[in-house]
Amino acid sequence: SQAKPFPTHLLIRRWFDMRQPHSLGKSLLILLMRGLSRLNFLLAVISAVVLVAATGAVFAEIMSRLLFGKSLLWVVELSGYALLYMTFLGAPYLLEKNRHVAIDIVTENLHPRWRVPLGFAMSLLGAAVCFYAAWYGLAVTLDQYQFGTRETTVLAPRSYLLTWVFPLGMFLVAIQFVAQAVTCLKR
Repeated sequence: SQAKPFPTHLLIRRWFDMRQPHSLGKSLLILLMRGLSRLNFLLAVISAVVLVAATGAVFAEIMSRLLFGKSLLWVVELSGYALLYMTFLGAPYLLEKNRHVAIDIVTENLHPRWRVPLGFAMSLLGAAVCFYAAWYGLAVTLDQYQFGTRETTVLAPRSYLLTWVFPLGMFLVAIQFVAQAVTCLKR
C-alpha cells in the first residue's frame, strides 16, 4: 500500500477558515474587498464608455472619409490608447467575476483532488506576476512623469497619462488573484 501524502492544503485551509465568527480584522477585510469590488465595477463601466467613444470615433473617421474625402488623423492613435485603457480598466472586474479567458483543458481533465491545489498555486503565481508588473509599471510611469516624456505621435500626449493605467490594472488584478487563492482554500 502507498503512503498517503500529507494533506498540506487542509492545514492552509484551516488557517484561512472564514466560517468562524468574524473578527475585527476579517470584517475590515470584507469591507475592503467590497470596496475593491465597487472600484472594479466602476472601472469596468469606464472601460465600456471608452469602448463606445472609440467606436464613435472610428465611425466618425469612416463618415469623414466617405462624405468629405478627408481622414481624421487622430482616430487611429486614439483607438490604440482606448485599447490600452479598456484592457487594464476592465481586467480586474472580469477576473473578479470569473469572466476572463481561461484555458481549462488541463484542469478539467485532472482528478478533482488536484484541482484545488493547482488552482491555489496558479492564483498565487498570477498574483506574484501581476504584483511585479504593477511595481515595475509604476516605476516606469513615475519615471515618465519625472522626465516629462511625451509620445512621438500626432497628438504627442505625455507618456505617463497613458501608462498609469497599467500599474493600476495589474495591482487590482493581483488582488483578485489573491482573492481567488483564498477562495480555493475555502473549497
